[in-house]
Amino acid sequence: MPDGGPGYYRTPSLISVWSSAPLLHNNALGKFTGDPSVAGRMEAFNDAIEKLLWPKKRLDKDSIWRTSQECSLQIQAAVLPEPLRTLLKLQTDPDGYFRLGPIPEGTPINLLANIDPETDPKDLLVLCLKMKKALLEIKLRKLDSAAAKELLREEVAPALFKVSKCPDLITDRGHYYGTELPDSDKRALIEFVKTL
Repeated sequence: MPDGGPGYYRTPSLISVWSSAPLLHNNALGKFTGDPSVAGRMEAFNDAIEKLLWPKKRLDKDSIWRTSQECSLQIQAAVLPEPLRTLLKLQTDPDGYFRLGPIPEGTPINLLANIDPETDPKDLLVLCLKMKKALLEIKLRKLDSAAAKELLREEVAPALFKVSKCPDLITDRGHYYGTELPDSDKRALIEFVKTL
């Protein structure tokens, strides 16, 4: 693939990687201690490197970022692409914001955050209207959290995945180099990386 487009990362050096845990481009692998001391950084590194080399120790589905409470998404209509802004004009509130909500607690954040901005505006309009309809149904039928999640899973999630730039919601997946090494080699590798 040609370089220079969105979605490319510059691979960082392993020099002093012990000081920069949690690992991965999104800091999703390993615990965040909040402790800037050498001991705190080593604690974070040891947790992250263990999860890197032993994937079964990772959070897997528990690493999916989710809304912590019922919330809504509001987008200033002025920042929407022109064709979409025109198509959503009737759906925009008088203060100039397009709002989606209420979004139930526990909804995967990246389901909404990873929408490809280059999606055809007409397809985005259909998606937005489908979402508004489902959210309105949740409100009118006074669905509990479990029923609301099920409705969104069936009605909205497939459409969101279809326009997603990254349809994998698990944030600590990937980077399996070295996972097939014997445990003794993994331990030696960890100690070597600490010296860089």
